[in-house]
Amino acid sequence: MKRLFLGPVSGPMALLMVMAAAVLPAYSQDARTFQSAPTAQSTSEQTREDLKPGISKSAEEAANTEEPKDKGAVDSAQSGANQSASQSAFVFPTKRERFNRYVLSVVGPSSLLSTGISAGIYQWRDRPVEWGQGASGYGKRYASEFGRNAIQQTVIYGLDTAMGLDTGFRKSNRKEFFPRMTDALAENVTSRTRTGKRVISVPRISGVYAGGIISAETWYPAGYNYKDGLRRGTVSLLAGFGINLIREFLIGR
Repeated sequence: MKRLFLGPVSGPMALLMVMAAAVLPAYSQDARTFQSAPTAQSTSEQTREDLKPGISKSAEEAANTEEPKDKGAVDSAQSGANQSASQSAFVFPTKRERFNRYVLSVVGPSSLLSTGISAGIYQWRDRPVEWGQGASGYGKRYASEFGRNAIQQTVIYGLDTAMGLDTGFRKSNRKEFFPRMTDALAENVTSRTRTGKRVISVPRISGVYAGGIISAETWYPAGYNYKDGLRRGTVSLLAGFGINLIREFLIGR
């Protein structure tokens, strides 16, 4: 703290010391040679002439001392401005953009493909076993996954609108691998406010579990209940982490 306090005044203090050194010898010489004023005057003038380079040098040192500090302040201000610009890069989507994203999340090509893959996995595992195999069994599983996803996306869209949040996926703006991975994973369980701040995603978590529970309690065969829906919701939430990594690293910007 002392160094920080004394640094800015070191230049003025040096000037004061030099001026004091110039004035005091002149006064003492005038007192001793009061009767010989011309000699004292010439001596005093000579002394001041000799000290001018010293004063100029001290002033230059003071300017050089303060210049890096000013430069550091400018660099700090620029850094802060860049950080603010990075934070302000987030633009909250419009109502139309959010609605279009909702429609695509239900009936868009990537959504339909994801639904088909999920139905194929359950066909391979023969779950639920009551739906059998073959085209009929796959059709039932595809319809079930389509309905579950439609419920999930509708709940997310509705809560997003009600809470003023954005739960859409955004690619990371960072370049390094691990920061990008962290951002992609965070996107699965967080939403953004209108200012771009990340918050726990109530819409997404509610959506995945609502889709699992409602489907299990509504059109699944007898014997399935909300517990199966909770498990299905957890599987869907965990799968979202992997899907986000694919979006971040394998799908072009």
